[in-house]
Amino acid sequence: MTTLRRKAIDNVTRVLDVAVMLVAFIFSLYLNAPEEIPTDFVGFLSYKFSLINFIALGLLVWGWLHLFSQFGLYDARRFTNIITEWFDIVKAVSVGVMLLGALSVAFGRRHVDQSVLITFWLVCCLFTILERWLYRQYVIHLRAAGRNLRHVIFIGSNPRAIELAQNVLSRREFGYRLVGFVDDEMAHDSSRGPKAKVICTLKDFPAYLENHVVDEVYIALPIKKYYEEIRSIITLCQDIGIVCRVPSNWFEIKTLKTAPFELDDEPILTVYTGSPHQLEYLWLKRLIDIVFAAVALLLFSPFFMIIALLIKLTSPGPIFFKQERIGYNRRSFKMIKFRTMVADAEDMQIQLEHLNEADGPAFKIKEDPRITPVGKWLRRTSFDEVPQLINVLLGDMSLVGPRPLPVRDVEGIEKRWQKRRFSMRPGLTCLWQIGTRNQMRFEDWMRLDLEYIDSWSIQLDFYIIARTIPAIIKGTGY
Repeated sequence: MTTLRRKAIDNVTRVLDVAVMLVAFIFSLYLNAPEEIPTDFVGFLSYKFSLINFIALGLLVWGWLHLFSQFGLYDARRFTNIITEWFDIVKAVSVGVMLLGALSVAFGRRHVDQSVLITFWLVCCLFTILERWLYRQYVIHLRAAGRNLRHVIFIGSNPRAIELAQNVLSRREFGYRLVGFVDDEMAHDSSRGPKAKVICTLKDFPAYLENHVVDEVYIALPIKKYYEEIRSIITLCQDIGIVCRVPSNWFEIKTLKTAPFELDDEPILTVYTGSPHQLEYLWLKRLIDIVFAAVALLLFSPFFMIIALLIKLTSPGPIFFKQERIGYNRRSFKMIKFRTMVADAEDMQIQLEHLNEADGPAFKIKEDPRITPVGKWLRRTSFDEVPQLINVLLGDMSLVGPRPLPVRDVEGIEKRWQKRRFSMRPGLTCLWQIGTRNQMRFEDWMRLDLEYIDSWSIQLDFYIIARTIPAIIKGTGY
């Protein structure tokens, strides 16, 4: 897209945003108009507003455009998820409403009260989102009709380059037109059809780029073999001013994800595994843990004394059982539970190893002789797990996450891929506990833990918590 066209689109978007804001503001004033202002719409519009009002309105328009610009709402958004754009709109409008409130106080405009601000925030959020969605649909329609397209070239004609091209070109909202592929292996051209035509070699690419219409270049060459060529192509695109895109998963590992950031103007590429949401929203997961654990501990506190008395009266030993567990990135901590076994249960485990019914390094005996009568009831109801809310408050655990394993079980893990479960804070419940639970093989259990880590989201946590409650009620929790 040319600079002139980009500016034209920006200006159209700015005009639409300001128009929506003004309509929403006038509507909010009309809906909450005081008695001295005419209530009929024509009379309301003919009401004489003072010069100071127009100055304040001008400042609001200026601040509105500046805010939207600061939140990136006038940047190119071909690759931006529409939900992300909606969140940015809500954030920008929210700050804008606070700006409006400050202006009303500064200029003594008593008509702009709390009810006006709330109405304005709600109407402006909804209609700006609608305006942006309609405009996006209009642009997609233009691109589908062959207008506003960007000419793109893919460097490489290997299977990865073909797959990347198919994925990019299948997204019609991106608005791409394929020019062709650049590769030294010209023989690939005849076996892949017209969509994979090789237009020139790597050596001839600089001359081709300088004499043809090209808007973007995607590089999909193996980095180990073509490092110098990749560096030269990026430099070439930079010199000419053409956008160059390089898939960040250079190492071609399926579970690998990347995210860029800058450190003192030095671009850094973060390489990680797991959910793409975890870099942005783990703080929210931690906040939910703290609030939920604090409230739950307050609610359960009256039952603590009852459970403590039952344990103390029916079995000699401490009320709580503390065991060293391995948590986030192999940090060790003391996990707290209500004691459900005899006091010397850990010392007896060696003598019971031959009765172990679990596969892999786990240890499970369905009719464990060490469990006390009260302990059996606590396990069936999962009340023995309630003190772990203290671990959640301390940050050792989360509400949802892979269950923390004892040191003995961790030492028995032989397959390296299973150790990736430690990359997420351990939890009270997880995917395996809402399924067949203790009837599951150890390897399937580990796979479910990794499935949770790779697909984690706040919604998934709430889903697991909601599914865990019926599992506890049915008595399948131990």
